[in-house]
Amino acid sequence: MSRASRHRILAAMLSACLLSLLGGCTPLTVLAVLGGCKDGGSTGSSGGTTGSVVTGEVRDGMTIAHAKAWFNGSDGPDNVCQAYPDGQCTWWACMRGHKIGLDVGSYWGNGGDWAASATAAGWKTTRTDPVAGSIVSYPPGVADADTLYGHVAIVESVDAKAGTVTISEMNGRGGLGIVNHRTHRIDVGAVYILPNGSVSTNGSTGTDSASSGSDSSDSSSSSSDPVEAAWTCSSSDSGSTDVVVDYDGDGTHATPEQARAIARKMIASYKDWGDGDYDALVWLWNKESGWQWNATNPSSGAYGIPQALPASKLASAGDDWKDNAATQIRWGLNYIAGRYGSPSAAKTFWLAHNWY
Repeated sequence: MSRASRHRILAAMLSACLLSLLGGCTPLTVLAVLGGCKDGGSTGSSGGTTGSVVTGEVRDGMTIAHAKAWFNGSDGPDNVCQAYPDGQCTWWACMRGHKIGLDVGSYWGNGGDWAASATAAGWKTTRTDPVAGSIVSYPPGVADADTLYGHVAIVESVDAKAGTVTISEMNGRGGLGIVNHRTHRIDVGAVYILPNGSVSTNGSTGTDSASSGSDSSDSSSSSSDPVEAAWTCSSSDSGSTDVVVDYDGDGTHATPEQARAIARKMIASYKDWGDGDYDALVWLWNKESGWQWNATNPSSGAYGIPQALPASKLASAGDDWKDNAATQIRWGLNYIAGRYGSPSAAKTFWLAHNWY
């Protein structure tokens, strides 16, 4: 066989391998791979033991309406989740739990109370050995949980070797009524409520925030399609695992992911701020607006990603302040620098006062 023939065969084999790896990926996940991101579902030498809930697809950005569509517009089967306020972490944990086959109670209290409530109902708990499909209850103040009520979420996947879990939640980093995923260490002080029944899992891990699958599924049947892999491009000592795909747009109607990429670039000009300040900024504006350029507080009228009050303050950064995430972020960073000195200090103030 000639050298040219061998090269053609090797090239064909390489193409086949790439196609098999990228098959089913959305454009954003392909961009993520090309940008050097790591597939959270990889089982190579750096991967770990994984398992993902596969009954019903979950993706970042899902809303209350999407979750209710699982149950034909109801708050779970027979409205079992109706006692929990729509869009709160407890409501999501109840809805998602029932979707994957967990018999979640209707009156388990605040998120931080769920471990005790589940134990009283006969469920087993652990702090060290969660499985995919577990419910995770955070005591107040643990892993960014509310300092008064705590928090609750669903474990979508476990990477035993890395010692991490990937969760889905509402009223977390995505804001009230919006689903987001995040990954954190198993040993953060949370209590994992183990499934009290059968939960379908497979060997992949996490959920692709850019998944383009169906928004909803019929409550009488479960999807057999596995959730996609979580893509991690960067992480910091504080545990941030946001996917950061480079964004070169002007900021008009930017998605939350694009807005965070804009902020990552802008924050570099603040020489005294580090990665911890970026993580604090992500946390702060997740709480305030979910990084939505058109977020509006119906009570106060605060507007935009930084929730300027009055909204017209944003005009000092540019005439396009109503629609441009970059303009809003520029104003917000200047406001934080002038009033608090840094995003970390602004977060500290927010935790004490629930505003900044």
